Amino acid sequence: MILEHLRIHNLFSYCGPCDFDLTPPGDGRNVALIWGRNGYGKTSFLNSLKLLLTGVSNELREGVQTERPRFGRNEYLLGRGDEWIGVFNQRARAAGEHTFGVTLNWREKEGAVQVERTWTMEDEEAIETLRVTPSFGAPLEDKGGNLEGEARAFIQARLPEAVMPFFIYDAEKVQQIAEANREGQLRQIEQLLDLADIDLVNDYLGRNLAHWRRDSKDTSQHKINSLGFDIQALEERVAGLAAERQDLQDQIEKTDYEIKRLDVALQARRQSALQSEESKLAGKRDGVVAALEETVQRFFDDFTRDAPLLLHTRLMGIAARELEKIASHPNRRLRDELERVFSALPERLFSDPPLPVPPLNQDQDDFLRRKLTRVLDSYRPDTADLTEGLFHLPPSKADALFRMVDDYAQDDHRRSQWSRDLIQIRKLKTELAEIERKRNDVANLAPEERRLFEERLAEKERLTDELAKLNQQLGGLDGRERNLNRDLGQKRETKRQEERKAVSAGTARDKLILGQRLQSALAAYRGMLKARRREDIEKAFNDRFAELMTSHSQIRHIQVKDDFSWHYLADQEVPVGMSNISAGMKQLVAQALLWALKNVSGKEAPVVVDTPLARFDRGHQENIITRYYPHAGAQVIMLPTDAELDLEKYALLKPHIYREYRLDNQDGDRTHVLSGGYY
Repeated sequence: MILEHLRIHNLFSYCGPCDFDLTPPGDGRNVALIWGRNGYGKTSFLNSLKLLLTGVSNELREGVQTERPRFGRNEYLLGRGDEWIGVFNQRARAAGEHTFGVTLNWREKEGAVQVERTWTMEDEEAIETLRVTPSFGAPLEDKGGNLEGEARAFIQARLPEAVMPFFIYDAEKVQQIAEANREGQLRQIEQLLDLADIDLVNDYLGRNLAHWRRDSKDTSQHKINSLGFDIQALEERVAGLAAERQDLQDQIEKTDYEIKRLDVALQARRQSALQSEESKLAGKRDGVVAALEETVQRFFDDFTRDAPLLLHTRLMGIAARELEKIASHPNRRLRDELERVFSALPERLFSDPPLPVPPLNQDQDDFLRRKLTRVLDSYRPDTADLTEGLFHLPPSKADALFRMVDDYAQDDHRRSQWSRDLIQIRKLKTELAEIERKRNDVANLAPEERRLFEERLAEKERLTDELAKLNQQLGGLDGRERNLNRDLGQKRETKRQEERKAVSAGTARDKLILGQRLQSALAAYRGMLKARRREDIEKAFNDRFAELMTSHSQIRHIQVKDDFSWHYLADQEVPVGMSNISAGMKQLVAQALLWALKNVSGKEAPVVVDTPLARFDRGHQENIITRYYPHAGAQVIMLPTDAELDLEKYALLKPHIYREYRLDNQDGDRTHVLSGGYY
């Protein structure tokens, strides 16, 4: 996959059509430079490429910092108030333009491909169209951001969204890869190494196994089908609750945001009314709130756990007396001794020396053992005497229960402490109410200011009540969800038990057995492939790191575990903590990992890097320039600043550069693409 031409139209800082010819010359040079100062359009170039290949992804939306909940798809494209102006270029929008998007031409083994993703603004809604036009097949088109469309599937087959961060990334953020073994990141590595393909085959095989079980017509099939319908219904209810939970959480976040906004306005007027006293009252309030929360939490933790037992002293006293009888009754010791004798006597009689001479033969041994067992059984107490009534508890358990129950019956101290805690909670609440009354006393404000303060205070109280109700609803949802998930788990377990009982028949039975064997073989093959891949990654990871890291030897070896998580080792395999590694070294580790993964996976895709030398010291920058970027891929597009790539470092990279563009954006919302670089 070699990029040949990119056109960005009215996206981010690019106003009108802006073209980049990226076609390599075919003489071995692989690096294209797109220079620009900060804010001139480099990140806009990177995000435009991501937007073309993935659409409005979670990664792009989460990259926008905001105090409010994450943007919706339309908000990301067209903006949300003064928090985010959207990706539609503002200059073009003000000029009455209605269309924005990005077009990419690339070449692959089968031929040429053109991909165009555009949005047309209609009634404050961005309508998306994705077109793929290959030279070797029929055109494909998806409308409205369809995640299941054929055009998107065409792109995903070449560069899946999950593996894109290994090829198209901002080098300033890449050090995060080295900081933690994130679950999603490890799954991305599995997909890069094509292990996810095995999981896909296993998934389809599992669906076929379900069909073959249904076709086996065994006696349990009706029950299994019924359980399947029940499980489906429960899963739909759980999904419905999840959607309801999300709506509630969105409302809670919105209400909480409004309360904080009102607090800022109220605080300003309090300070105006109370002047120096406001800071004292605010500090005193914070102290009272902290004490109240601590006292309430302590009371809640202790009371909810032990109140049912500590508050029923009479019941605990009766239970303690009964348990004491069980623990000290003389018949209990006799029963335990009899059990010990009955259990040990036969084995000791026939196995411990001295043994008879001549030794008993097998028939004699069996006969005497059976006779002794019958004799002992005639003296054994009835089972009911040993398992029912006062004596069914083991001595150790009876003693432990007696001590615990007696403690609850006698613990007057904790009951008194609860009483004191309740008095303290009531006192703190009264004190807090008085502080709030003083804080809200704005009698010396002008009438209009006082009226505005009181309106905002009333609105805050209304929103606070609304927030409490929303949180109460959320708590109720939690309980319903727990009950549904418990029922769902029980149904699934029952279904699994019924499936284990199912006996397949005829052809379906043969298919089921063969499919299960294939499933086991797939699991074994996946494990073997994963182990081999792990070894390849560990070797390549350490080789690439050794090439890039030259300043010191804090990290002697990077160990890759079976799940593809990695850990840093010093001499004698002493672990090196993640937090002990500098930001620059983390970036070197991440760069070495990306290089190693690309080599091991064998995937060919262009490497596009924003701020390619960020955080590296000069020595390591030269290493990256001479050893990594010339070999990172058949096509490497670098987006540096002139400060990153000075004249000396540029000279090191020059033999590998085939194309240069310089971005200019004096106005902030109109990037110009100029041929040539800074040198």
